[in-house]
Amino acid sequence: MTVWKKVLALTMSGILVFGMSACKGKEPEGDEIEIEVAEEPEEAGEPEETIEVVSDLEASISWWTYPVFVQDEGQEEGAYEQTLIQEFNKKYPNIRVELKMLDYTQGPDEVQALIDGEGLELPNVLLDEPGRIGIYAKEGVLTDLTSMFTEEMAADVVSEGILSACRNEGAYVMYPFSASNYVMAFNRSMIEGSGAIELMNREGACTWTTEAFEQVLERLGNSQFNGGILYCSGIAGDYASRSFLTNLYDGSLMNEDGTAYTMNSEANQQALTKVKEWMDKGWVLNGSGSTGADAVSSFVNGDNSFCLLWSLPQALANAQALQENGVEVVVMPYPSEDGVPELEYMLKGFCIFKTEDEKQEEASRYLVDFLCNDESKAAENVVRSGGFPVRTSMGDVYGGNEEALLYEALLPYSGTYYNHVEGFEEMRVYWYQMLAEILNGEYSVKESTDSFVEYANKTLEPKGEEE
Repeated sequence: MTVWKKVLALTMSGILVFGMSACKGKEPEGDEIEIEVAEEPEEAGEPEETIEVVSDLEASISWWTYPVFVQDEGQEEGAYEQTLIQEFNKKYPNIRVELKMLDYTQGPDEVQALIDGEGLELPNVLLDEPGRIGIYAKEGVLTDLTSMFTEEMAADVVSEGILSACRNEGAYVMYPFSASNYVMAFNRSMIEGSGAIELMNREGACTWTTEAFEQVLERLGNSQFNGGILYCSGIAGDYASRSFLTNLYDGSLMNEDGTAYTMNSEANQQALTKVKEWMDKGWVLNGSGSTGADAVSSFVNGDNSFCLLWSLPQALANAQALQENGVEVVVMPYPSEDGVPELEYMLKGFCIFKTEDEKQEEASRYLVDFLCNDESKAAENVVRSGGFPVRTSMGDVYGGNEEALLYEALLPYSGTYYNHVEGFEEMRVYWYQMLAEILNGEYSVKESTDSFVEYANKTLEPKGEEE
């Protein structure tokens, strides 16, 4: 990959600021961290490069997208997407692309209404996430994209977990674009003040063991620093608590084929018992009355030594508050017994809705391939999405920025994507009920996990087949 133009990725004001410190991270100078992006060196007197037309296919297609890409400062929503269409048309001059911007509040209902209606025209291309795309796949309205997953392409994807998130009933229905893992965050002054940082792996992906994590908790506790909150009120942020708990003793939320929940396994019961022990010592705080947002807010305010709910978007959204509160963040993956975690993650990708128009189908595939793989735009698209490449061959899109390297290094540890499992939303409610019962001592770990598995397994039954 060539050297990219210098960009400052964006917060709300248009600047992407990394509010965390990765392994061996350099200290930022000032409020912003510059990210190096690739730029072809200009040679004086050289004529402007001619872009070769890839196909003269004639078609009109629609591209619907949520506000995934960050716009240049002062630009309205959708402006960058329009420049992508212009670049696409240099290679595919006879494909007309109509852009529609969706919002996260009404967009999902708008798409679902078209699917539920009769004779309504669906978009051709949609940029979304696997949970919703999986629902559309089950409705039978998506094109099989398996032919786009060549042997070379599939081998290039950073983890099998990401590939599995793109499949539905054995067929690929989503083409992956960018991803970012969920992680945990520590308050640097507290882990340094307690000496706990000496016990934390600061090399590579910073993976570490449950034993080391427990030693860190002990040092923080002995230094009278507040632990992190294991929240279980509301529904948001449950992915982080699941990833934290199931990794502790190498358990899993479900069995390998996704047909049953396994939270009552010996490994998971051991994890929950250990967490209750930590809570009784004050090393982990009882969050039965706290939401994920409460846990993040408390950490950002400087009240807690760590936070279980963290990600790149959390870092961006809280960058200013962290600075104002004097909190410097050290990012770590969730610990695991063997030091090899399986992480939950955010993933964005493209799906194509079925059409009887073969030219529209072909044109849609051209657009998806261009947005994800074009040498001149793909890496910038990933940066503007606030994520990281899902393809190893794309290399370091953040120009060696130390603050970004950890998130990128963790992508190969992406585990199973559960969000498109039947009844997933209903299961999430039972998850927090189980945690609250255990933290408050209402039932034993075995009783609560057995009850969770009983009710969670019922959500896997397809609706309408219960009679």
